[in-house]
Amino acid sequence: MDNNDAFPAVSANFIKKLEEVFPLRDDFDYGTAQNALVYYYGQRSVVRFLIEQNKIQNETILTKV
Repeated sequence: MDNNDAFPAVSANFIKKLEEVFPLRDDFDYGTAQNALVYYYGQRSVVRFLIEQNKIQNETILTKV
C-alpha cells in the first residue's frame, strides 16, 4: 500500500480483544463440517492480517524516529 491508501491504525487493545473473541482453536475433528472450518479460518485470517498491520505500524513508528 502506498501512503495514500494507508491502513487505519490498529491498536494493541483491539488485537487483544480480537484474540479473545476469535481465539486459536485446535478442537476440530474429522466430523467438523467443511463450512464451519472455512468460516473459522476466514475469521482467523482477518485477525492475522490485522496483527500484521499492527506490527507494520509499530515498526514504521520506530523507524521514523
